[in-house]
Amino acid sequence: MATSQEPIYDGLKPDQIIGPDHHQFKLTSLLRLNRFGQLWYAEDLSTSRSVPVTLQIFDPSLLKYQGFIDSAQKHIVLSKKFKHPHLAEYYGMFRQKGVLLFFAIELMDGLTLEKLIDSGQISKLKENQKKGLLQQLATAIDIAHAGAGQAHKAICPESVFINKQGGVKLANFAFDEAMKVAGELSNTPSSHLAYQAPEAFHPAPVTMKADIYSFACITYQLLSGKAPFLATDDEPTRVRKELKKPASLNAEQWTLLQSGFATDPEERPLKASTLLKQVFDAGDKPPEADEEAPEPLHAPEDSSGKKWRLAMPKWAQAALIFAVGFLLGFSIAFVIGLQNTNEVELALSQTQTALQQVQTDIADLQATLQLEREQRTLETDTLQSELNRKMDEVNSLHKELLSVKFADPDKLTVFTDQLDDGFKAPQMIIMPRGRFTMGDQKLVGDDNELPAHQVTISHRFALSRNEVTFNDYDYYARSMGRPLPDDEGWGRGNRPVINVSWKDAKAYVQWLALLTGQPYRLPTEAEWEYAARADTDTNYWWGDEFEPQRAVCGECGTEWDGKKTAPVASFPPNSWGIHDMSGNVDEWVEDCYQDSYFGAPTDGSAMIDGDCDFRVMRGGSWFDIGRVIRSSSRYRYLPDSSKNSWGFRIALDLPDKTAEE
Repeated sequence: MATSQEPIYDGLKPDQIIGPDHHQFKLTSLLRLNRFGQLWYAEDLSTSRSVPVTLQIFDPSLLKYQGFIDSAQKHIVLSKKFKHPHLAEYYGMFRQKGVLLFFAIELMDGLTLEKLIDSGQISKLKENQKKGLLQQLATAIDIAHAGAGQAHKAICPESVFINKQGGVKLANFAFDEAMKVAGELSNTPSSHLAYQAPEAFHPAPVTMKADIYSFACITYQLLSGKAPFLATDDEPTRVRKELKKPASLNAEQWTLLQSGFATDPEERPLKASTLLKQVFDAGDKPPEADEEAPEPLHAPEDSSGKKWRLAMPKWAQAALIFAVGFLLGFSIAFVIGLQNTNEVELALSQTQTALQQVQTDIADLQATLQLEREQRTLETDTLQSELNRKMDEVNSLHKELLSVKFADPDKLTVFTDQLDDGFKAPQMIIMPRGRFTMGDQKLVGDDNELPAHQVTISHRFALSRNEVTFNDYDYYARSMGRPLPDDEGWGRGNRPVINVSWKDAKAYVQWLALLTGQPYRLPTEAEWEYAARADTDTNYWWGDEFEPQRAVCGECGTEWDGKKTAPVASFPPNSWGIHDMSGNVDEWVEDCYQDSYFGAPTDGSAMIDGDCDFRVMRGGSWFDIGRVIRSSSRYRYLPDSSKNSWGFRIALDLPDKTAEE
């Protein structure tokens, strides 16, 4: 790509450390340039023992296009679901200083099928090696379809990596829009366009059958030595063009392969492996005795002609897949230049060492994650005193600010419903209508916070100023003859209620709605984040950086950290007057859990058709590290489970006052 004119990106060099503060990488050597930017070898420094990885660092000029960012977010969310030897393993997407955006991927050799074809080295591969490569690619496609339930849409030689260790590694799942943007920016059509099906020229979403067409194109190219289409060929060209039969195929095989090119997607095979098996099963030329036997594509036959299958444990199948992939990748690497005996021995030695360290690395990763969660920030007495003094000043300023904001009767109005015996329901604050960006806008969180998306809150609702307290919940429990939740000996009264499940929280709001005649309920996840952000787009309501003495968490610098809850409203509220949206207790919300925001409502309503075996929880608690109490952080739990760091707050639907406005 052209020079980006971004000093940070253009000045990348070995030994440089990049990445957000919570997850950093050390660059070791530049692998190569590609259409997206720079491909680097690096070490992951977030573990006790550095782990070698590959970083795809994107040219900053690509980040100016929202379509590229959206495609990248979707790609990383989907790709992290895959765990298979022939699907590239993605560790995450990271951003630094608003300029660098990059993927961290498993260690890659940098060789792609595209590079192998362009260099002319593909002609050096034997037929059995080509068959093995296609078999691994077909397996990768089918596994990806089963895991994602949608089309890859970018299957082409550029997306197929070939490692000496592992063989084929299919990448770029759902990355087609980003590839188009990169192609337009470089004035070179994206290579995946040469392999797309005719229906991809229409605006309607394509099915997984489009990937079968792309796989047929690659199969044709490997067997004939020529790509069937050009990136500039339009839909009519693909439909009308008559392809020549590859010399290595007989008439029946050619007819079967052509089924993958069917204009009607329904006429194509369901799976890539099915298409490949049909083509090679129809071959009338058995392997020569002196040729290397290709990787088996179907069950062998006994003397009676009956096919048999060898019962094999799953662990043995996995080991066989890895071994076949390693041998294929290593043999291809040998063909294209790794022919020096010393280099071969060295490569084998390095591979054996890497394999032996896998279990150790996994154990180190697990230990590091545990240490990160247990880490606590220690402050000196002098600093603590100064921080307390500053926070008193901030608290005073907040009160002045809130007195101004509450002057608008339709926005931040405070009210409380009167219950029996003079008891009052939780204090409520009316939320303003508005629009906000929901999710991880800074790319510092987890993949379930992506993609960031716009949500419009056009309905009127109120949210409780504080988390529901023991005072609130105990009044309900005694009224209904329900058991009182355990307070762990920390005290009841004005502390947030704990040890309540989602079902307990639902029962409380249903009781309150029945008692008052008002539509009390749990807040939706979107409403919760809207109120937590309070018209900000930063990681926390006070800013992007974690600050002590803002909340109660495992490392917030308070007397309650990692020990127990604090009384509600022990710290200043956000600018909308809501206390403890960050920390103190995790808070149940209405929504069913889904592991990304694809298909999430954009009107502030609850997601009710996700994984309803789990319900969403927000806000972080007295036990969690500072990163977990961000406004966009989210997690899931079983609705009938409870814990001493879990509580909730409530919402209330309000009548629409549009006519008065």
